[in-house]
Order: sequence, then structure tokens, then C-alpha cells
Amino acid sequence: MAERKSAKAAAGSSSQNGSDVPLQEFPMPKTELVQKFHVLYLGMTSVSRPIGMDIINGAIENLLSTTGKEDWIPVILSIADTTVAVIKEKEEEEEALVECRVRFLSFMGVGRDVHSFAFIMDTGSQHFQCHVFWCDPNAGSVSEAVQAACVLRYQKCLVARPPSQRAGSSSSSPSADSVSRRVTTSVKRGVQSLIDTLKPKKQPSELPQQ
Repeated sequence: MAERKSAKAAAGSSSQNGSDVPLQEFPMPKTELVQKFHVLYLGMTSVSRPIGMDIINGAIENLLSTTGKEDWIPVILSIADTTVAVIKEKEEEEEALVECRVRFLSFMGVGRDVHSFAFIMDTGSQHFQCHVFWCDPNAGSVSEAVQAACVLRYQKCLVARPPSQRAGSSSSSPSADSVSRRVTTSVKRGVQSLIDTLKPKKQPSELPQQ
């Protein structure tokens, strides 16, 4: 036990000094992890804000009311740390219906029905698109995969920055830093909404309102 404690103390002291601290905190995977889910794509609708469970729920309810199940498209939702792609399977090939860069994903969440899931993309110039999906048996796995992709992308951005930029990120690249903070915060809120939705005896009114 004494040897283990001394080894931990030595490791702790060495990690506080030196230039490889971020690499120890944010390990880089050797290969990009891609997760694929068979879901139904309800479509995309423009929304007024980049974040908010009220925006997510409104977009989901809008598409649920304006489309029928026969209009929903069976797709593969391919989730990596760089891109979220909506792929339509064909007999001999695959067609990418939507490709979204994870760095521009501003919010995600599970709707009032645990089968529904949506994420918002910031397309620039104050335009925001909400993509909506129907998942079986529920949207839990899809939500967790998108969350993991966002967190991994954020960590890679931190690792890739020179130490000087990490220290003064607010002045060197305010737009990139603000987007990263917004994505991390909104993703946590979206995942919390999933947790609250799946808990027994929880009412929809208890979902985070943002």
C-alpha cells in the first residue's frame, strides 16, 4: 500500500509539471469511433434559437403533427466525433441525406415521448435547423452517442490548441471558444432531459426549461 501511495504521489507531481498535462486529461483515441443506429427520420425544420428544450419539443411536435408515419424515412444515423450523418439505405448503395459537423451542433434532447430525439445545428447567419428522429425502443442510446461525440470533439479541440491559446482562448479565438462552451453546456442539458424523462414517476413538466 505504501508503494502504491508513493507511486500515485509521484505520478501526481509529475502530471502537474511538464507540457503533456492536457494529453493525460484528454486521451486521444487511435481511431475514430463511429456508431450507427437504425432510426426513422421525420425531417428538418427551421427554429428561432440554437438552444432550449422548448425549441426541441416544439420542433418535434410540429413534425409529428404535419407528417404521418408513412412519410418517415428509415435511415442510418451515423455518429462520429466529427460528423453526424443521416444515411438512406438503398439496394446497392447508400445516400447521405444530411451531413452535420459536430462542432456546429448547438443543442440536443429527447422529446416528451422517449422515442423522439432531435438536435439543432447552427448553420451560420443566425439560422438554425432542428433535425428530428424516432427511435426504438427509445432514444437513450442515440442521445448518449451524440453526447459522447460532442464531448470528444470538444476535448480534441482543447488538445489541439497550443498552450498559449489555451491560456488566452477568450482573446485569441472567442467565437470557437464560445461555441465549444455552448455545445458542452447544451449537451449536458439535453442529456439531463433524457435522464429526467426516463426516470419513473417523473412528469414532463419537470424537464429542464431553457
